[in-house]
Amino acid sequence: MFLYKYFFALFLLGMSSCTYSEHSEKVPLKTNIIHDTLRFGYDEKITGLKNLLTNEFIFKGHSSFIIAGNLIETEINNIIYNTIQKAEECFYNDYFEKKPDELITIFLFKDDITYTYWAEKLFGDSDLSPYGYYKPSDKAMLMNISTGGGTLIHELTHAFVRYDFPDIPSWLNEGLGSLYERCSLSGGNITGYVNWRLPGLQKAINNKTYTSLTKLVNTTDDEFYGDNSGFNYAQARYLCYYLQENGLLKKFYKTFRDRYEEDKTGKKFLEEILKSDLKSFDSEFKKFVLSLELID
Repeated sequence: MFLYKYFFALFLLGMSSCTYSEHSEKVPLKTNIIHDTLRFGYDEKITGLKNLLTNEFIFKGHSSFIIAGNLIETEINNIIYNTIQKAEECFYNDYFEKKPDELITIFLFKDDITYTYWAEKLFGDSDLSPYGYYKPSDKAMLMNISTGGGTLIHELTHAFVRYDFPDIPSWLNEGLGSLYERCSLSGGNITGYVNWRLPGLQKAINNKTYTSLTKLVNTTDDEFYGDNSGFNYAQARYLCYYLQENGLLKKFYKTFRDRYEEDKTGKKFLEEILKSDLKSFDSEFKKFVLSLELID
């Protein structure tokens, strides 16, 4: 996937957030995740990063990640424990199966100034989302973490899915990432909540510019990220939200992943899970979307 595909996904994510269990206060970093990453060369990678970055950065190795941040150490530890680790626990609790088999670097920048400076210096990137982005070709995430944790969860979703379901179509990849822009991480489960993408989707339904779910699942990458991308993100997100709310999301994801060669759009598996053809289901889906309310 190319970098441009991820920019719109992050637009306006200042409204994104994730909440945690009541145990998300500052605590010593520990994990019950079974790691298979001991073969990773944390020290070698960190040494290379130290040669690129300044002394204000702190470096941590955790699971499949190297975290490099110019925040204070307690803040970095809290992000690792309360966001990165909890998200990983949730995603690999009866959901995803295959973990990254290579190191991914997460750059946590304390403000917009250092974020934009280092994105340009390290990768030559200047046309940036204000919040953060994922560069799969460079195995790196760059986060303006001052804007909140929703962007990080969105991009972690993409990073994990890249290894678990490498052929995932854009509509589901972005549907899942967008679903978890606003979420909770608690009890080993990740749960998405209604977010800022809802009004645009409701408007499309009300003004008759809404297009079908069948069209959504048949979009190519270029079509999904094209002129109608805002609608596509919202429709994909709330389709995933509907499946989540009806206890079907994990089943659909795993069925699609495991039987991908039978139908590369996912339409067949949606209809199996929903027990309805998509054309008929569109009416129910629109009613569901219109029943939702965005609460700040």
